[in-house]
Amino acid sequence: MLGHHPGWQGREIAPVSFNNRDGKRVEAWSDYSRQLGELIDLAYDRYRMRAQITIFADAQLMPEKQARIEHMRRLLVEVVPGREHKIVLLEVANEAWQNGFPGEEGVADLREFAKYLNSRTEIPVAVTSNHDWPTLGGSGGFDRVYAGGVADVATWHFSRDRGTDGGWKPVYDCWDFGVRKGFPPASSNEPIGPGSSVNRETEPIRLVMAAAFVYVAKLPMYVFHSGAGVAGKTRFEEMPGVNRFSHVMRLLPTDVANWERNDGKEPNAPFTAFAGGQANRYWPEAPSARDGCVRNIGGRKGERFVCVPIGIRAGGLELQARRGLAFTAHDPLTGDAVKKGKLQAGEKVTLPAGPGALIVLGEML
Repeated sequence: MLGHHPGWQGREIAPVSFNNRDGKRVEAWSDYSRQLGELIDLAYDRYRMRAQITIFADAQLMPEKQARIEHMRRLLVEVVPGREHKIVLLEVANEAWQNGFPGEEGVADLREFAKYLNSRTEIPVAVTSNHDWPTLGGSGGFDRVYAGGVADVATWHFSRDRGTDGGWKPVYDCWDFGVRKGFPPASSNEPIGPGSSVNRETEPIRLVMAAAFVYVAKLPMYVFHSGAGVAGKTRFEEMPGVNRFSHVMRLLPTDVANWERNDGKEPNAPFTAFAGGQANRYWPEAPSARDGCVRNIGGRKGERFVCVPIGIRAGGLELQARRGLAFTAHDPLTGDAVKKGKLQAGEKVTLPAGPGALIVLGEML
């Protein structure tokens, strides 16, 4: 739904009639459900893309609760049947605390709506990202929205702070949400990207490593934040970095989100990382270091391992094997092997900085 903001004048999408912020009357589309269904068909049938349906995107347009319930009913009856395999998930609302579901009453309605959907469809259901409620940038909103099994997936929006740790914070900010006992798995659902508001990211290495970091941190979904879906003024295929993900997707094991993860310092990590000659340190902990990385998280499945060092400084990344192992370090943007070898326990190797991050695959010997 679009049109509450006057910037959409003449391009409104209206499931119900409403007045925009300038008081202009916009009449409901009589064929709204048909057009939404045909859009889902187009995305899947021609491009093999499944849709995430965020039901209340600009929810001020439908302020009455009963009207919202009726809208969900119509969606489930008129759009979903026969398209279940084309829809990856249903999300109740976008950033709900500021889009029509404020405060505790809003959270109660969100949870009620998620239960309504979950009881009527097998499609995975998410609620929202209340990342700035009740406190700015806190996780309290996550706990209160997603507690109690009301949803199958937790859609969450992570930091767009480009001023911390050389701009790598938006890449690693998802870490604390990868394993939260009692809560559904999280999706990095509206991260920084070439089309994001507040701050944009156009560097391909940070974009592709944001996806790699998400999967290794045990979040099973990552969204590429294009401008095409924000204002409709650009083409998806023209977005910076959109064509650079293929090597990451090829290199990473497809089930890596199910592997046992580590923060790079835990005993089950294959390597000890160095920064400025200090063991088990990342360079934000040793700011004067000319080598090292911002993070080096990893995953283990039996003897196989993967590491994703990010924010590698020009001096490279010194690693020490905790056990005997074989490894290959890849450039995420080209897929090329930039370093490979075998190490005995205690032996060291220095990986090149590459484009600023690497994907390291290997096995314990």
